[in-house]
Amino acid sequence: MDDNTMLDNEGSPDVREQALIEPVSIDDLEAVDLNAITADVRRLDRHVLVDLFRSELMTTLENADPVRERVLRLTANLVGLHLRVEAEGDPFGVQWQSATRRTALPHDFSGDQSEVLATYAPRILHPTLRARFADIAYETGVRRAGRTAIEAYCEIVHRLADGTAEHQFPDIGTRAMDCVKPLERCFMINSRIAKRFTYVEPMEETLRLAFRYAIEERAFFPLAQIGRRVLHTKVIPADEVAGAVADLAGNALPEDYQLAVKECWTLAAEAFSQAGDVDGSRDASINAIEQTLAMADTVSQSSAKAHWVKEALREFRGLGDAKDRVTKLRRRLRELQDQAMDEVHGIEMPLDGIAEVRDRTYEQFNALGLSDALRDIAGFSAPDDVGALKSAVLQQARDFPLSNLFASSYADSEGREIARGPSLDFADEPTEAWYKEHGIRHLEIVRRFRVHGNIEPARRSVVERFSINEQHMLPIVQLSGLIPAGHHHIFSIGFARLWQGDYVTAGHLLFPQVENSLRHLLKLHGHDSSKIEEDGIEGDRSLSVLLTTFRRQLEAILGEKLVWEMDSLLNFRPGPALRNELAHGKMHWNRFFSDEAIMACWLIYLLVILPIRPHWETHVAPALRSMSSSSQI
Repeated sequence: MDDNTMLDNEGSPDVREQALIEPVSIDDLEAVDLNAITADVRRLDRHVLVDLFRSELMTTLENADPVRERVLRLTANLVGLHLRVEAEGDPFGVQWQSATRRTALPHDFSGDQSEVLATYAPRILHPTLRARFADIAYETGVRRAGRTAIEAYCEIVHRLADGTAEHQFPDIGTRAMDCVKPLERCFMINSRIAKRFTYVEPMEETLRLAFRYAIEERAFFPLAQIGRRVLHTKVIPADEVAGAVADLAGNALPEDYQLAVKECWTLAAEAFSQAGDVDGSRDASINAIEQTLAMADTVSQSSAKAHWVKEALREFRGLGDAKDRVTKLRRRLRELQDQAMDEVHGIEMPLDGIAEVRDRTYEQFNALGLSDALRDIAGFSAPDDVGALKSAVLQQARDFPLSNLFASSYADSEGREIARGPSLDFADEPTEAWYKEHGIRHLEIVRRFRVHGNIEPARRSVVERFSINEQHMLPIVQLSGLIPAGHHHIFSIGFARLWQGDYVTAGHLLFPQVENSLRHLLKLHGHDSSKIEEDGIEGDRSLSVLLTTFRRQLEAILGEKLVWEMDSLLNFRPGPALRNELAHGKMHWNRFFSDEAIMACWLIYLLVILPIRPHWETHVAPALRSMSSSSQI
């Protein structure tokens, strides 16, 4: 259950728009002494208030006190709201919602109720509860409540800094991070109720206090956030900020987290720059980059070390005038990437049942004639349903969430990082790039089965009985609308080599033809895929552009499944990107015999076969029959 009490809303078409809280009056609030309930609460986090008021509400329900019940239910819902300072336009958004139930929202308390909250808020002694009453009243249109909320948030910071508040987590030594959220909310409210560059009291004093507190506690991360507010408001001179922060970062202990120290050096660089000290700013920036480089010593794998060296290299390039450091880091990066390749080992995974599938496919095609075999093998390269594939990978991500919390990294044969896959935020719909990346990984075993359990046994069964050459392919390619004039013999030779198992030649001939064939297909359906440059020169769009700009048109012609499969095999990165790898001469010999390369070749064969399958018996089979004896067809 969420921190908010979940609210019923049976039969409403729009859960967000229905008022769900029973109104509470000033008289009701005065009848229930909230200060007495919170008198012994020294913690300032909202969670302790949620537990407290829920417990009080349960007791009240047993005693049948309707006034007290209304007040406690209102208060429990108010403190249950989760403040999100990173979402300025919707700081108290809904946390959970179904078709008929959801958690509370600020507008549930709008109208007369918000006036009651604004009026009663100054009487509340506990600063977190007072801030919540006033803030919700402010969010629902009572402007005067904004000052009350700011004062309450500032009191929270003061109590955290002077130690009068109890720890939510006693094992954590510093509470400086807890000062950040109330301060940020103060600035959010202040920007709407005060004039520009003026601040409601006691914001400036509180900001100075929080800055000193973060320095004393050596709280690097919160100091960086608070320090930027200090620089923006200029409540402390920039040179003073720079000196204090640089002194703290310069005296960091060996056990201090390097990226936290880096944040302080970055803040110091900004402060020096604001103070007009160019040399000081550059020195601080270099020290910040050194912390990035120091992260390489905290990890053991060469690939992880290479990541941090590359990050430092990128930052030195951005800083400029650091040619010697860049040269040394490039040399170290290459050494680490080379070492990383020695740390990569394959993992054997036995595929249960593939031997039975292979034998069954071989026997099935051994009973077919040449014509039927040439047609039926294309079925093994038919792509999976995209919707079902997306559902499968999303469910897998939910079953194993830890593997999707971080972005993935892809390296080439030299250990260089060539692509990154996005991480997954379960609160949002995954991106199309995430679906493609994980779909490709999900299909690795599927493609292994199809290549070695279906395609290769079927191909061997046929070529053991028939000597297939380009002449057998001509009746197929000449009838297909996918192939433009002048390209038929290229496809026929490519398909002949494909049947012969020469995937190197087949890949070189077929992969580059896909782009032009798609342009031809679009043209046949009335879509002009050419482009005109600013100087009037005309040209053709690349495969990647065709699969993005003209994706809807291609899906209407070929279907979503085929377009998705083409994109995932030939173009998308992180993915095989076979067409691009071939075009740049980066595919080594063994790569042409990988499952992805073999599937891509047979996918092109399927694309050519599909339009003529309905006419196979009347147009293709007779032509094949004329080339062979009747017993071989």
